[in-house]
Amino acid sequence: MDIAIQIFSGGFTGKTVLFETVEEKLFSILPRLPVSKVIMGWSLNKTLYEKTAEFLAKNNIAFYLWFPVFSETGAFAINDPNKKLSPLIDVRGNELEKKADHTGEDFSFCCPNDPQNIENILSIFDENFSSIPFTGIFLDKIRYPSFAQGKQSVFTCFCPHCRSEYEKEGFDISYLENLFFKQNTTPFGITGYRGNGQYDFDDPVMSRFFSLKSRIVSRSLSRICGYFRDRGLAIGLDVFAPFLSPFVGQDLLQLSGLCGFIKPMMYRATQAPAGLPFETEALLHGTESKNTTKEQAFYGLLGFDPGKKVFDLDFTVRELRSLASVSACSVCPGVEINRIKNLADVYPDYIEETIMAYFTTGVRGLVLSWDLLEAPEENVVRAADTIPR
Repeated sequence: MDIAIQIFSGGFTGKTVLFETVEEKLFSILPRLPVSKVIMGWSLNKTLYEKTAEFLAKNNIAFYLWFPVFSETGAFAINDPNKKLSPLIDVRGNELEKKADHTGEDFSFCCPNDPQNIENILSIFDENFSSIPFTGIFLDKIRYPSFAQGKQSVFTCFCPHCRSEYEKEGFDISYLENLFFKQNTTPFGITGYRGNGQYDFDDPVMSRFFSLKSRIVSRSLSRICGYFRDRGLAIGLDVFAPFLSPFVGQDLLQLSGLCGFIKPMMYRATQAPAGLPFETEALLHGTESKNTTKEQAFYGLLGFDPGKKVFDLDFTVRELRSLASVSACSVCPGVEINRIKNLADVYPDYIEETIMAYFTTGVRGLVLSWDLLEAPEENVVRAADTIPR
């Protein structure tokens, strides 16, 4: 099993972390766990990365930069107007409103279809991180916003670049808008779920809309991954759980062909963006399905039990088993080991149960997420005791 650990060193404009803090945590965990990768980002503390790179090289451990792509990077426009990223535009031509930050992150997204955005994002890496001896890069925020930012956020983008795409596809945007906000017996008129993010819809135009969003993200990521591959960097991708992925523009099978591993965020206990209970609740609220027969119909189509204390383990196991069987790269699900009050109430028994179940699915590894520095000792110890050497 390929075991990776993540360390959040702070955002581009937020807190930063001392190397001594990271070193102390690594000294504690490395004798216990067969760690093959450390993923860290995304503060601009060059000294932290250089010292960590030296430490990991001595221990024969790969070092990946955790780098957000279509969100967070807009912070650079504060000091450099040339780095301004064009935002997502709603169907009425308005910029999507900025949402509140979560745990030091900025969930404002830019348009993934604007080639100038991609140029600016790559230049941010080049100017701030290219001199540091990373082994690889771990690309996060490779998506559109989710229902956590509201239904209107999912129904984007309609900037000139994107409207041109819809016109080429023969979309009637007014029809699409009516369809998106139409009342159905299930969210968006979903009639079936075939696994790996593949839904059937009552109206095929809905399926085409989400497929187009996924195609845009995959096309942009292909260019971005090519840039990093040409620089000799291994590539990993942070992705949503399969059943949530199409709504944020992620076709996991397409993305799996661009990288060495994907990390579906299978966070069963996280009440924050990417957490399974949080995002599912947001989807139901955003489609006006919460506490209605539509909610029960959605659960029935997916086949999971909403009454469990944490998100249904059997369902996540089925999701991973299906994805691992067809992915073009290694599937290494993310499992929370950090504990953040009211956001990630994660304890040792949960970690053991989740890791043991995920190991039965055919995945090739795990990413202990999403921040080693927030993980209490008892969580680290239980993870180490559960993972076979």
